[in-house]
Amino acid sequence: MEKPLFKKWFNNQDLKRKIRQIAGILQNLIALPPKPTTNESMKAHDITERFWLQPSPIHDWLRSHGIEAAPGVLPRYRDGGAGRAYFVGEYVVKFSANQVEANVALMSVKDKTLHTPIIDVLPLNNGIYAILQHYVDMNASKDIKDAADFVTAIVDEYPDMEGFPIDPTEQERLAREALRDNGGDERLIPYMMTVMTALAKLYNATGFKHDDAGPTNVGMHRGSVAFPDLGPNQTSDFDPDEAMTKIAQNRQKLNLPPWEKI
Repeated sequence: MEKPLFKKWFNNQDLKRKIRQIAGILQNLIALPPKPTTNESMKAHDITERFWLQPSPIHDWLRSHGIEAAPGVLPRYRDGGAGRAYFVGEYVVKFSANQVEANVALMSVKDKTLHTPIIDVLPLNNGIYAILQHYVDMNASKDIKDAADFVTAIVDEYPDMEGFPIDPTEQERLAREALRDNGGDERLIPYMMTVMTALAKLYNATGFKHDDAGPTNVGMHRGSVAFPDLGPNQTSDFDPDEAMTKIAQNRQKLNLPPWEKI
């Protein structure tokens, strides 16, 4: 029986991919720092300004990592969906209220074999975390960004897949399948395998399956693919406690030590 027109439209993977691309573009536009006005109401991101302008643990914490930030001076920043990123020299301090992102970021630091831009995580009050990381060049090649887009399509197609395979043969099979189903060019296969390898290493080191590693969240750090945002895709029914429970279960399967949440 032929599918109803709506189901055909909904199941069109190429359309889904284009919607993700448009959403990423809109997110970047929305994330530009707003022009302040005298009557501007307090935003959720604005509460982090006090950590720079008032006495707080931030400056001593940065100093412990050899980073000097002038007290009472608000660094340049950029807002995002889950927090605000401040730029301090060659470093970035991201404030996030997402406990999953903060915990995964710290997990990535603890595994010395994992290539990560993350340096440290500082829990603050009111459920806010400061994540210190190296600056990630988000001007990755178009091939890498397109590859990340198609890899995200694999996550959509296999929602129950625990993590990406590290085996090149299996990676190539998944890449070819995604490109075939979504009208992609096979020359992207090696780039997709590079992105999958980075995601597989992240999963094997933390137990976290990164389902939001699309083209707007992939960059380069010291010659390797990096994901500056380790937050999960937050759908309307997202539950951080459930997400942390899932990570704990994955860590057990991977024989990783139990994780004490921060």
